[in-house]
Amino acid sequence: MSAAVGIIYVLIAFLSVVALRNAHGPALFRFPFLFSAIWVTFVLLGFLEFFTPENSLFLAYEDTGVIDVALFVVCTSIFGGFLGYLLAGGHTPRPQEPKTSNSVAPWIMRRMHIASCVIAVMSYLAFLALARLGGGLTAYIFHSGAYTITWEGLPVYLVFVVRFGYVAIVIQLWLWSRTKKASHMILALLFSLIPFINIIFIFRRSEVVTVGVYFGYFIVNYTRFQMGRIHAISGLVGMFLVFKVFPLLRDEEGKNLSWNELLDQALAPRIDFDSSEIGAGLFRIYYSMSESAFEYGAIIWNAFIRQFVPGSLVGAELKASLLLPELTYANLSFVDFRFYVSPMGFAQAYQQFWIFAAVMFVFIGFFVARLEQRRFIGPRQEIFMVLMIPILLTAVSADISLIVPRFITFAALIAICIPKESNQTFAPNRSHAPPSLSPQRN
Repeated sequence: MSAAVGIIYVLIAFLSVVALRNAHGPALFRFPFLFSAIWVTFVLLGFLEFFTPENSLFLAYEDTGVIDVALFVVCTSIFGGFLGYLLAGGHTPRPQEPKTSNSVAPWIMRRMHIASCVIAVMSYLAFLALARLGGGLTAYIFHSGAYTITWEGLPVYLVFVVRFGYVAIVIQLWLWSRTKKASHMILALLFSLIPFINIIFIFRRSEVVTVGVYFGYFIVNYTRFQMGRIHAISGLVGMFLVFKVFPLLRDEEGKNLSWNELLDQALAPRIDFDSSEIGAGLFRIYYSMSESAFEYGAIIWNAFIRQFVPGSLVGAELKASLLLPELTYANLSFVDFRFYVSPMGFAQAYQQFWIFAAVMFVFIGFFVARLEQRRFIGPRQEIFMVLMIPILLTAVSADISLIVPRFITFAALIAICIPKESNQTFAPNRSHAPPSLSPQRN
């Protein structure tokens, strides 16, 4: 066994212990469990598969020092995330519920309900418009059209509006958690139709995590349903299978496989790693090393400019001038980017900040701890936390450039949809009876 494989085994063992220690009740939807689980299932198990002597790509990266740098980035990113969480006081024992429990004024809940319905309708209209531009709803959904399209111009803003649906889902779940009215849960499920389409027909793995966190958080925190280690382990196995199987289903060849053939192909040892997430992530590190070129946060700034600076208003040339230079990938012998793969957030962080990539994960851990600590201040804080956790934690394997645009989008929508009412503290209500809706005065 090589030293690289030994390090991966140690990291898996450490994170598994952390995950299992937190694999019960509400702790399942807090940083220690989710951060550990995503690293193990989405990244480290992929490294184990990649680190084999039969893999020529592994041998090439080992000879060039890429493996050593990647392991350094992975180790520092993992411990950086926990360090940020500890620095923010995430380890400090806190009561599961605040000492006082004031309910939300009825007019606020009515406005939240109406606002969520409005933005859900906007989301569906934007989705239908996108599908029409993508060749029609049938082609967009059933023939992986969403993976073969690059949006520019006005359609980018349709994509932006489609994301309003996430806020509508979480608002309805929050209302359900306070009132236990079935109508709010039904609306939350109806508003989740787009994510369900993305999961069932377009096979987006990040949507599985997102929807799972949304519904799981409110069910576990606000009902008597208890989840323990058996549920947690089953969930981890499910996440791993989703990570392995979903990419195979994104083309017609994979869709024609039987379930047995699909599982056999997904779990069989890989021969070609050029189209794998780990291969793509290591290529990013290799390219930055070989060119001695780094982006210094350009990917985050450019994501903001592309999303929130309309070229139709400021002019295409001015918008282009605001963009910072990003690395241009050459078609090298190791790998090329003809495949739809996740960019691997730890590799992106290296591209941005060199050996200080862990700074990004220190920030993520710190930010999540603050969100968790403030979740009972009011509906704005708790809803924002639930919306941001999937974005922040899937940045481990997904795209870190999404963090800032989603932060701004969700914060703005929450400010519009949820009125601010002072002097409120909100505690979980685990009973099945609706809480009193009459405001209490301090």
